[in-house]
Amino acid sequence: MALKPAQLAFEEALLRERLKFVRELKEQLQDEEGMVAQTVKAYTAVVDDVIHNIALEVHRGVQTGVDDLVDVHHRLAAGTGSSQQAVAIPPLAPPVVKGNMVDVFGNVVPPIALDQVACPSCGRKVAAGRFAPHLEKCMGRGRQASRQANKRISAMDLS
Repeated sequence: MALKPAQLAFEEALLRERLKFVRELKEQLQDEEGMVAQTVKAYTAVVDDVIHNIALEVHRGVQTGVDDLVDVHHRLAAGTGSSQQAVAIPPLAPPVVKGNMVDVFGNVVPPIALDQVACPSCGRKVAAGRFAPHLEKCMGRGRQASRQANKRISAMDLS
């Protein structure tokens, strides 16, 4: 189907107008301080942030076992969106497992640190979990140490 000369003239004018707009836009984008360039940068930052958040959400879903990549692919192909719409991510398990504490990586942590530390005041080896109370007593600080010092002072006064 051939175009009539009037239609060709209209199409040519429309294309020239669009090319003029593209050239102006290109010139405005080259000025990095201009409003158009700043708007494009802001829009790009927002789009990048949305893409990053979606990638993190999919990664977390796959790592926690809530999603697998096949489900994610089907949801994206169907256009249903994020995994929060399909399946809620379950809360984290409580940190106590059979009486032992578990750190954020799932490693079992003993209730009291078993490492031995040398006291800088008396030189004795003390368990790391008892180091702070030992140091208070050893250096004569803290509530109990001050009470014992008061007893010693009063005993000296009586003699």
